[in-house]
Amino acid sequence: MVFQIHGAYKIPYHPNGPEDKTNVIEIDFTTPWKRIPLMKGLEDALGVSLPKGKELDTEQAREFFDKLAKEKNVECANPRTTSRLIDKLVGEFIEVNCKDPYS
Repeated sequence: MVFQIHGAYKIPYHPNGPEDKTNVIEIDFTTPWKRIPLMKGLEDALGVSLPKGKELDTEQAREFFDKLAKEKNVECANPRTTSRLIDKLVGEFIEVNCKDPYS
């Protein structure tokens, strides 16, 4: 799709708008793309061992992620479910470091 629209796999991104020519990031959509396993990537980013599998469906897991989010100063509105807490942690510690499909 990127190639069909832009005629190339590498495109410029202007995070401050197209009129700002000083802060341009090149995003490369050439395959193969790096894959980050969600829970393993979060463990690596945070340096902690996380609940896995069926453990995630427990109140203890929700409490674990709730405490972890508070310790890491990650905001999460109610309801503070396990999945919402994981999503917020991923946004703060994994997604912010992804510039293009290779990063």
